[in-house]
Amino acid sequence: MAAVGITRIETYDAAAIRESFERLLDETGQSDFVRPGERILVKPNILAGFPPERAVTTHPAVVEAVLGAVIDRSAIPIVGDSPGGVLRGTKTVYAKTGIADVAKKMGAEIIPLEAKGARKIPLPDRQTLHISKIVDEVDGIVDLAKLKSHSLELMTLAVKNLYGLVPGFRKAEYHKIYPTPYKFAGLVVNLYSHIAPKIRLAVVDGIVGMDGNGPSAGRPRKLGIFALSDSAPALDDFVENFVGLKKHSPIVNVLRKRGLIPDYEVKTLPPAPEKPKNFKIPSNLHLYFLPAWFTRIAGRLVQVKPGVDEAKCIKCGECFKSCPGGAISMEIGRTPPKFDYSKCIRCYCCHEICPVGAIVFKKSPLTRLVE
Repeated sequence: MAAVGITRIETYDAAAIRESFERLLDETGQSDFVRPGERILVKPNILAGFPPERAVTTHPAVVEAVLGAVIDRSAIPIVGDSPGGVLRGTKTVYAKTGIADVAKKMGAEIIPLEAKGARKIPLPDRQTLHISKIVDEVDGIVDLAKLKSHSLELMTLAVKNLYGLVPGFRKAEYHKIYPTPYKFAGLVVNLYSHIAPKIRLAVVDGIVGMDGNGPSAGRPRKLGIFALSDSAPALDDFVENFVGLKKHSPIVNVLRKRGLIPDYEVKTLPPAPEKPKNFKIPSNLHLYFLPAWFTRIAGRLVQVKPGVDEAKCIKCGECFKSCPGGAISMEIGRTPPKFDYSKCIRCYCCHEICPVGAIVFKKSPLTRLVE
């Protein structure tokens, strides 16, 4: 049986987080999650170059606490992720998120995962999944997720965080191959299934999480949630229940359908966090909660399209570079993006990657009425 541990932490104080982390490890029987001499990939959620207070990325204080625990057990930590988008300047992203400073402070190596190259994994549908070769070079993985809503998958937690092991350009390409929430969820679960034996521990940083139009343009929200488990699927299932989702995310539903969510016991370490009230999902996903027969009949009349708030747009071109369908045209630095909706696959990568929240959801009158 898996074990899930949860406690309440109010602020990002690395020493306090470390103390709670060690107590949760003891409570759940995970104190020996790494062994002396092992090389351990510590994999935070580093979506893009957002400062910690935006609640987009795993907070550096959480990374520091976990690095300290790994080092004190005489293991060798390596911090790594492959941020979203294309040619984003990984070193700059690490610096802006505060992760680079923490890695330097703790004496931990920090690497862009795309620099390691990739190896191919055959998938059941005859497609090929590319993952960073770092997975083969380490003895184990500690998965440091951020608690956030997500405009395609409803929630992004521990299993979704592993998608950062897909290096560079490939992430956008897979959105084109697997454009719907459930098809993409199937890809993420295939990735998880392949690397599951390497995962030593999954952690969710929900001290300040995000609801609304996540994973980058939502509302930072103080939740006080800090949780961990030896099973990433169990942790995701528990957290989604805890925040009060009326319907599980596609990823958790696929995990459940494939029998990958084990039975688990929950250990609550005082002080216990309060369950959030009115945890908001992305505004483009209200239709996800409608009966299937309604969406089949309504079809395109209830679709949500990405658009641009020109008053916010800084014309940086990140949306243009990240669009897997080639649906965006613009002159970078001069004009805002324009969308060709005949090419748009509704993956919302543009919304996810926009640094200023200028990509918005355009809704039909019927969609607004349904909401």
